[in-house]
Amino acid sequence: MLFRNEDDSFQQQMRLAAAAHRAGRLDEAIGAYLRLLAAKPYNAELHNNLGVALRLIGKLDAAVAHHRQSLELDPDNPSLHTNLGNALRVANRTREAVRHHLQAVSLKPDYAEGFFNLGLCLRDLGRADEALACLSKALTLSPDNKRARVEIAITRLIRGDLVRGFQEYEERKQLAEVPAPEFRQPAWTGDDPKGKRILLYPEQGLADVLMFVRYARELKRRGAAVIVLCQALLKELLTRLDYLDGVVAEGEQLPEFDLHVSLLSLPHLCGGAVPAATAGAPYLLPPERGRIKLGRLPRAKLRIGIYWAAMPGQALDRQRSVPFPHFMALAGDPEILFFSLQGGTHQKDIQTHGASGLVHDVGRGIFDFAEAASALEQLDLLVTIDAPIAHLGAGMGMPTWLLLPTVPDWRWQQARDDSPWYPGLRIFRQTTPGDWAPVFAQVAAELESLKKAAPQS
Repeated sequence: MLFRNEDDSFQQQMRLAAAAHRAGRLDEAIGAYLRLLAAKPYNAELHNNLGVALRLIGKLDAAVAHHRQSLELDPDNPSLHTNLGNALRVANRTREAVRHHLQAVSLKPDYAEGFFNLGLCLRDLGRADEALACLSKALTLSPDNKRARVEIAITRLIRGDLVRGFQEYEERKQLAEVPAPEFRQPAWTGDDPKGKRILLYPEQGLADVLMFVRYARELKRRGAAVIVLCQALLKELLTRLDYLDGVVAEGEQLPEFDLHVSLLSLPHLCGGAVPAATAGAPYLLPPERGRIKLGRLPRAKLRIGIYWAAMPGQALDRQRSVPFPHFMALAGDPEILFFSLQGGTHQKDIQTHGASGLVHDVGRGIFDFAEAASALEQLDLLVTIDAPIAHLGAGMGMPTWLLLPTVPDWRWQQARDDSPWYPGLRIFRQTTPGDWAPVFAQVAAELESLKKAAPQS
């Protein structure tokens, strides 16, 4: 939140800095704020605005410090408490953030933004019922808040209220960052699809396609012909599925179709909490003749695939990713072979940490999800962070151990070690932000039990 100042000359410069800030030219805005701050070092507004901009570029310690200075100068300003709380939340200091959001709504009981941000923090702490109450209060105070409606839906999904959660999650389509599809054909709204050709399109990322393409089986059962528009990395994998009548990669010419629907809308439109389409036999298959071959390897009881780092730039990638040395600590047993499926820049972690003799680097030969599936088919277990490969392995019916941070994505719900979406998936959760050591202690113990039960290969 940006504030006004009564000094005309100062205000003119502030307007220019604020315009750069709103336009996303954050480096320019920060430079302008710093120049103004040199002249007025005790201005609460400047410290606040600078803190907001620094938070947006990830300079969290500096952001928190500037927000603290703004509060020292104007301690009873609810907006300043809220902005400090927002910075603390991003810095994984959520309990401290809650105290400032509580102070904000105490100072201003009708403060919709304060209740909204308090709700997000409470949800991060696993207090979903209290979070839902705060978010609902924010919506009552500000009925046009589209973001509050979406966060309420996400909170319901986290609580396991899938039917109502997915119904209300349709509100996301009202957000500016969810663009409307540019198809001349009408959207499918859940009516009888028999005899229709329905195009399923990706709205968000790879994980959503891998997770929700299963609903194509339900549409097929109801008599529809189903075509999937997907990212190029998924095309070969999905082409194998007999419940799809066509697979088109983004950028390719679309075939004729009658209706379109976002994959993310299928749980709501197909009805039911976790309908038959999401259970039973695996719904993702490896290629018949995979190009990835593990080759001749030492005898071992277990072959385990690992994946430890989210792609740079993905939301929450820092929280989801695990420092590679945690996996190295598992690799000292000659009866367990580890295979890296890691892609991208973090492939170099193996060599950087001297682990080339401990971890077989399969990831360098994997260029799409069909190849990843062929590698997974040759393994006994996948241990992974929250990344698309988790959905691939679990969707293939492969035993998958998922490592989650304290604030997980909504699809994994809260406080459970299994998933209604994937019968073969186990969840290992952080209890302290950033602390993976207890998680890996549990993984190591479970691996030892699994090894003892495994026959010699």
